Amino acid sequence: MWLSGWQMIGTWKDGITTATNLCVVGATGRFGRSIISQTDSEIRISGAVCSDSNPLVGKNLREAGIQESDMRISGASEIETAVAGSDVVLFVSKPDADLVNVPKVVALKKRIVLGTTGFTTTQMEQLNSLLTRVPSIVASNFSVGANILFQIAQLVSRFSKLYDYSIVEEHHKRKLDAPSGTAKTMVQLLNSQSAFPVTVTDRSVKPKRMAGEIEMVSLRGGGTPGIHQLIMAGEHDMIRIEHIAFSRAAGAAGAVIACKWIAGKQQPGICSMQDVLGLGGS
Repeated sequence: MWLSGWQMIGTWKDGITTATNLCVVGATGRFGRSIISQTDSEIRISGAVCSDSNPLVGKNLREAGIQESDMRISGASEIETAVAGSDVVLFVSKPDADLVNVPKVVALKKRIVLGTTGFTTTQMEQLNSLLTRVPSIVASNFSVGANILFQIAQLVSRFSKLYDYSIVEEHHKRKLDAPSGTAKTMVQLLNSQSAFPVTVTDRSVKPKRMAGEIEMVSLRGGGTPGIHQLIMAGEHDMIRIEHIAFSRAAGAAGAVIACKWIAGKQQPGICSMQDVLGLGGS
């Protein structure tokens, strides 16, 4: 079963299975906190990093209200020291910060899981060229359910002559990037056969739908953790496929799965959550 691919307990060392040491970069953010709260006996938080200007620098995770742990929170300028004892380094930070910090962690030959979104195409290409040097995972969404949605998007991409495709994504009002990384991944998967050279994000500018278009709409409001909907509209029927995250815990649980999985990998190269979950695809 595909489950066995990620139900790996810790790191194998000297014939003994030990917990995976994990450093979280972006530990004090909403998602970073949620990920740390999802860790279990198979994951040991060995480092926690946030921006140097964050008032929580120097405090421990207990004092920060994140976890019952004496682990000290480090500023980004201390990242080499913070990740020194880690098997895996998880980035859920901000693009500009990661562009500075990922190269430092790659230089230390650490396994990396990158969950930050909002990079430009050029920035992502720059990071990918580095991440190929170490065992790594790049994911726009760690949720198992969202990755099943990705698999479905890949499956239905072949029906572009019969259906018009639209993606609607909803998130909380504090989200910094739009469209979401998840929505962008869905567009890439649907466009696997280059059927959609035009992406429309504002229909008021281009009211009439033309062949070769894919719609992508972003909604922001309240505390919505994440809703992604794929709509396939044909002449005679319509298909709606929706994934709803009840909380950040959906993605956080998947991130923990990813960290456990990559901890057992020795071969450098970039993997995806599809690889982690044994779903195939991109």
